Amino acid sequence: MKRLTFGKTNIVWTEKKDGNFKIKENRINLAKKFGFDDIVVPNQKHTNIITTLENIPVESDGIFTDKKYKPIGVLTADCMPIVIFSSNEIAVIHAGWKGLFNGIIENSLNLFKEKKLKAFIGASIRSCCYEVSQDFINSLNISKKFFTISNSKIYLSLQDIAKEKLKNVEIIDTEECTKCSCNYFSYRNKDIEERILTFAWIGD
Repeated sequence: MKRLTFGKTNIVWTEKKDGNFKIKENRINLAKKFGFDDIVVPNQKHTNIITTLENIPVESDGIFTDKKYKPIGVLTADCMPIVIFSSNEIAVIHAGWKGLFNGIIENSLNLFKEKKLKAFIGASIRSCCYEVSQDFINSLNISKKFFTISNSKIYLSLQDIAKEKLKNVEIIDTEECTKCSCNYFSYRNKDIEERILTFAWIGD
C-alpha cells in the first residue's frame, strides 16, 4: 500500500499483497485503519459519468466531493485510476479506454469551481504492454503520437491521452504498469475478479 499527501489531499492505493478490494468487507476493514467507516466507490460500468457523493448509488465511473473526511475511490485492474483535486475539491475516476474517449475527464473537470488543479495518475497498464489492434486505432481515429509500433504490434498510451486532456493541470504520475509489475492485479494477466483500490479524501 502506498500513500501520498498534497496539502489537504490524501491519496492511497493498494497493491496485490493488500488483498482484493472488490470485496466490500476488505474496503471496510481498510477504511477503519484510516479512521473511517467506509470508502465509497461507484457502481463502475465503463461510462463517462461522474456523480457527486450525495448521489451514490447512481451508476457512474467517478465521484466528486468537496466534503472533508469523506473517502472516495475506484477499483481497477489495468484501467487508470485518476484523482483530480484542488485545495478544497476532489474527484476520483475510473478511466478505461471507453470512459477516456467518451469524456469522463472533461466531465470531471467541469465540476470544479477552482481552476488551479492537480491530477494523480495511478498504477495502470502502460504503452509497454497495452497492445491494441489496427481496427481499434482506426475506429477511434487515434493520433499517431499516442501509440508506438514494435515488432508489428501496436502499443497505446492511455496515460498520454489523459495528459493531453489534462493539459492545464499539474500531473503527478506513478509511472507504474499493472501488467509489467507483479505488485498489482492486471486483467490482462488474468486477474479477472481481483481489483486494487485507489482512494482519496480531503483533510484539514
